[in-house]
Amino acid sequence: SPVINELLLQQIPPKITVQHALQKSLKILEEKSIPEPEESVLHLLSHALNLSWENGYRQLREILSLSVRSSTISENAMSPIQQLSNQCLSKDERDAYISLLERRMQHEPLQYIIGKWDFHFLTGLKIKKPMLCPRPETEELVELVLAEVGNLLRDWKEKRKMRILDVGCGTGAIGIAIANKYPAAVQVVALDVLPEAVDLSNENAEQFLSRYSAHGDSKLGVKSIYEAMLCSATHFTNNTTNTSRDLSKKKCKMNFDIVVSNPPYIPLKDMIDLSSDVVEYESYEALCGGVDGLNVIRDIVHRLPEWTFSSSSRAKHCWMEVDESHPRHLARWLSPGSVEARRCGVEYVESYTDFCGRDRFVKLRVS
Repeated sequence: SPVINELLLQQIPPKITVQHALQKSLKILEEKSIPEPEESVLHLLSHALNLSWENGYRQLREILSLSVRSSTISENAMSPIQQLSNQCLSKDERDAYISLLERRMQHEPLQYIIGKWDFHFLTGLKIKKPMLCPRPETEELVELVLAEVGNLLRDWKEKRKMRILDVGCGTGAIGIAIANKYPAAVQVVALDVLPEAVDLSNENAEQFLSRYSAHGDSKLGVKSIYEAMLCSATHFTNNTTNTSRDLSKKKCKMNFDIVVSNPPYIPLKDMIDLSSDVVEYESYEALCGGVDGLNVIRDIVHRLPEWTFSSSSRAKHCWMEVDESHPRHLARWLSPGSVEARRCGVEYVESYTDFCGRDRFVKLRVS
């Protein structure tokens, strides 16, 4: 808006130093109650200055914590950090920074403004609107799945790779993080209903996994380790009613050993409580799971027996990130030995809390 632009032009004048630009912009974001103000200015100025993704944020954080005294040190005695601190923004850098700050002040998520984010051990995963921005708690879901993959591999007798299905892949973060840890041992198939999510997931897979493609079928390249496909949970089936545009002509290969999903799970009534940087920018369909938040989760539960069917007697598990109200619903619905659990062929095993102590993850077993 013109008001925001005018404020930024006044507060961040031409030839401002990096240190003063950080201090002034941090004060503005704090006064305007923008979420994560410090993280915002560090990432945005690093982006405007074209500093390296790996080091820019860290260098600017150090500058922000520098004492005022350090700016009086003579040029000769300065460390590289102090030199960067005293560097004046060029006209282009200032223009770029003001433009980025304007977007942030309209509550656009940092990840969309910068176009990338770190997730698990993936540095600079590409992020695009409207796919969900990867959250730190989803890294915990990845860790739970990796622990199971590691346990299974210790006793793996099959002459094939372990097959993992990621339902609702978005940016590809979950499946690619798993494949990145065990590229020689797993094959991840990922599903999403948004064509742009499928494209982005495959693009991210190419970025992070192409160096491993010698571990798979060289003719398939990265697809031997990771492939995202356009399909919903409901339509990923070999039943004759399958009408998926992408998969209706060919039989889907199933036989998955593990299913993982961060599905749309927010109950309808809770959507109004989401902050504007989430609800105005991220995909509504990727957030809202219907009235009780369980719509896609039910679809997944009903498909699990087909997805994991094999001659092996080994237990097959599904791991999901869910709303904190869901574990007790699922525990009731899929209580081991109950009529519903037998009818679905799936039973509830247990729930796990995230780092905030919320019931956030569930483990189900295909019985």
